[in-house]
Amino acid sequence: METNFAGKSLRVMLVDDDAIRSSSVEEALIASGFEVVSIIATTSALLYQMEQHRPDVVLIDLQFPGRDILESLAVVNDQNPTPMIMFSQQSDPAYIGQAFKAGVSTYITEGVRAEKVKPIIDVALAQFESFQSLRNELNSARTELQDSKVLAHAKSLLIQQKKISESEAHALLHRLSMENNLKLVEVATTIVATLSKASQKSNP
Repeated sequence: METNFAGKSLRVMLVDDDAIRSSSVEEALIASGFEVVSIIATTSALLYQMEQHRPDVVLIDLQFPGRDILESLAVVNDQNPTPMIMFSQQSDPAYIGQAFKAGVSTYITEGVRAEKVKPIIDVALAQFESFQSLRNELNSARTELQDSKVLAHAKSLLIQQKKISESEAHALLHRLSMENNLKLVEVATTIVATLSKASQKSNP
């Protein structure tokens, strides 16, 4: 998932159980050019609100954040990765570590202060984009590795079944790919499935 926040008015969701504080933060956000799309007092409706408003960033400041909050954030991070900033008096290293695992981009061990909101959001966005870039690279590397394994397996089966050389098996894969307008790995996957079944039938 590629994310680019440059040149757009960011949509912000506030999760804050202090109405006076959230009002002050909302004013500071609007003054800084942000659009506040929703303000909720608990995370019980977080998933629904995320689906409805699709914010670009989420600010969370709750007096007593619990582990159920982290569970909700983890679901959000899995379904729709979004920069999330948590302000909390909870300074337990284990809890902070779990917060980052749940998808929190920035964790501040103090209450949110209106005058510091914009620079904190700027840092959180940079951290989020950096992490997303690394995750995309890792996913791409995993996919390439898996594709390489499938291609190697397909060539091995072709060599055994058709009694041909590795270069001939490689050429055959490419020819089938072009003839059927399919990706090389798609052809390889089909060959692995077909020849594996044939081998099982011949060797009950």
